[in-house]
Amino acid sequence: MSVVETEGEHPPADDLVVLLWRLQRSLEMGFGRRLADRIAVTQIDLHRLERLISSGCPRGTAYRILRP
Repeated sequence: MSVVETEGEHPPADDLVVLLWRLQRSLEMGFGRRLADRIAVTQIDLHRLERLISSGCPRGTAYRILRP
């Protein structure tokens, strides 16, 4: 299931914009589509995620550190 397919629910337009932005940022950080989808729908702080990665932390490890 992708970000846009939220179990049959239609999120408000503002929420959809945020989800798509989070998905795009995750993809730009080098995450694959499946993990980027997961990141987009969670409360993971993308700025912290980006800082960990830019400090040399592997993407998968950074995700595991910050995931809820």
